[in-house]
Amino acid sequence: MEHPAIPTTRFIERRQRLKNRMNGSILLMGNCEFPRNFPANTLPFRQDSTFWYYTGFNQPNAAWFSSPTDDILFLPTQHPSDVLWHGPHESNDEIAQRLGFSAWKPRESLLAFMQQHSNVHSIAIADVETNQWLSQLLGMKMVFGQHNGSEELIDSIIEMRRILDEDELEQLRWTAQTTNRAHRAAMQHTRVGGHELHVAAAFHHPIQKAGLGTAYHSIVTVDGEILHNHAYKNQLKKNDLLLLDGGAESPCGYATDVTRTWPVSGEFSPKQRRAYQAVLHSQEQAIDMVRPGVRYRDIHMTASLTLAEFLVDENLLLGSPEDLVNQGAHALFFPHGIGHLLGLDVHDMENFGDRAAYAKGRTRSSQFGTGYLRMDMNLQPNMVVTIEPGLYICPAIFADPTLHATFKHVVNWDVLESWKEFGGIRIEDDIRCTTDEPENLTSMIPKQVDDLTSIVGSI
Repeated sequence: MEHPAIPTTRFIERRQRLKNRMNGSILLMGNCEFPRNFPANTLPFRQDSTFWYYTGFNQPNAAWFSSPTDDILFLPTQHPSDVLWHGPHESNDEIAQRLGFSAWKPRESLLAFMQQHSNVHSIAIADVETNQWLSQLLGMKMVFGQHNGSEELIDSIIEMRRILDEDELEQLRWTAQTTNRAHRAAMQHTRVGGHELHVAAAFHHPIQKAGLGTAYHSIVTVDGEILHNHAYKNQLKKNDLLLLDGGAESPCGYATDVTRTWPVSGEFSPKQRRAYQAVLHSQEQAIDMVRPGVRYRDIHMTASLTLAEFLVDENLLLGSPEDLVNQGAHALFFPHGIGHLLGLDVHDMENFGDRAAYAKGRTRSSQFGTGYLRMDMNLQPNMVVTIEPGLYICPAIFADPTLHATFKHVVNWDVLESWKEFGGIRIEDDIRCTTDEPENLTSMIPKQVDDLTSIVGSI
């Protein structure tokens, strides 16, 4: 199935909207290539998301300059030998025309061109040398993820990118179909005696077959209590839970981000089933709250309360669920936030820090667990967020002396001992806020108990 393209008119309209917001000129830099070990052997290229959003150009070493009178794409000069090594390709004239630019200039002429302009707004990208060049050119410190450039420009970019347009939503819906096939293939190839590597290969095959890449390094592990576990090293055993956090990326750069957890044997133990149903119930409640005007932090706290009720029922925590959540004891078992923005980045615009996802006047909590919440805004239609509660028995958390001292009276340590080999459960979907009920973009990926147990190991 051919992927939907974003029309040229969309990029032209975005550039015009940004120009209309800004007082002064704009310079956006695209990413460069980075050598893997020698100059000609480069790491896989990924365009800077903001540059991609406004230009639609996904090749290295480009720039875009805009002023009230100019709209210029700067492209690297093409060498005649490029055809020998890389085959026939578009000329720079054809690239500029396809992307809706009336003019292009050689990238090599950018410095001389920029020295004729002042009052220029720009942002840092994930390239140290380019940022140093921008710092000298514009007279301001540029460090990706720290000193990000013009605040006026950053705020305008955030306001535009935070609300997805229909073309972006179609990218997510289309890519979710491939992510669905990948997760189902992983479930089908899971069996006792297999290996995490085998499941990871089964997951990645449908993505590569569709001509796509992954939006991030896929997590495929029976050590699900390690939140970002990128090692595929374990044999699959009968009582293991396997956690897979992975998603495809569309050819236009849009990310899917989905987590499923299932029993390696195809059958949950009674304890695993109770815990899984609690996480699923927490997630379903949270998804239903994704509506306009709802504060995202309230969704996190509702999910936390549901999990705390389960932990009290299981006698893992002692006290009232409300009090336990207020003091942060639930975070011993659910130590991360409920999710994040999703779009051109899997953690969308996180390079701009909390500026992109925390409303003005709101700051991160200092409380363990709640402080990892990546977003605290009131939701708006066509925001897309992940909803991903989890339940983990992580030895490192309970061995932490500060956390142990803080919560020693509310943890039932004897009962906890019987859970120490449990691992982790996380269930994650990509949810669009609409003007009415939420749209679950990844609802087709199995997560109900009967659906999971019927598909695991079926190949």
